[in-house]
Amino acid sequence: MTTRSRLSRSEAATDSAWRRWALFITILLTAAVSAVAVLFVTAAQLTSRATAQHYLARAVDSLLEVDQFVANAWPALQTAAEEGGPIALKGYPVSLQLEPGGLSEGPDAVADAISATTASLIYDDGFEVLAESRQVFRLVSRGGAFDGTIGRLTSGGHEVATVALIVSGSFVILLALATAAQVRGLSRIGTPGFAIGLGAALLWLVATLVRGSFEGRADATADPFAADLWLIAADAGSLLVRNAAIVALAGGVVAASSTAGGGLLRVIETRGRRQPGAYA
Repeated sequence: MTTRSRLSRSEAATDSAWRRWALFITILLTAAVSAVAVLFVTAAQLTSRATAQHYLARAVDSLLEVDQFVANAWPALQTAAEEGGPIALKGYPVSLQLEPGGLSEGPDAVADAISATTASLIYDDGFEVLAESRQVFRLVSRGGAFDGTIGRLTSGGHEVATVALIVSGSFVILLALATAAQVRGLSRIGTPGFAIGLGAALLWLVATLVRGSFEGRADATADPFAADLWLIAADAGSLLVRNAAIVALAGGVVAASSTAGGGLLRVIETRGRRQPGAYA
């Protein structure tokens, strides 16, 4: 009987150790996949039409120096407007036309409209809209830098980001359920919340450091176009920092509330057992 009792206790201890390791690994996996899901949430936001076109317009204005182009072409544009009919933008990398009435708002508004229209075309059709322009490649690295960074903010990129978000979000749900199944009481809610918050908090830390690095590079470079790209990347990093902070805070609140609620229930149960006649 003694030998059997010892074997039973040994098996129980081994089983308990395996359960703790399984819970630990599940928490780590949930944290890691949660960080990936937040990353793809941000990617889906950045590649949505409104947000992507905003960043693309900023980059196009810097890459093609749209303000300078409009300033140089303004006298010719005014002359063409007096003749009536659509005004072709001669010398611009993309075949665009302006309505004569649009010039009444001034050069700055026209430059903004050109940048916005070009950004919309890039979002729909990709970098091929500008790829044949010699002006884009007047400096060796500029076209490639645009295509490899801001030029990825297209409708196709949005589709990829959305699919990745759905897949990673599904894995987060499954791992959160697996984590909850290994604990009891209110910890079924608090432990998955802690894991998700942990992953988001680590991502927030990394994103904050990366954003600071981008801002530092923007300040250090002498190339205005490169500086604009780094600043756009820093702005995108700010969106990731915000999303990660929100998820980390939400996960922390859920974990803290679960811990506090569990402690309160244990106190109530303990006091109830100590009252006279509790077992009557």
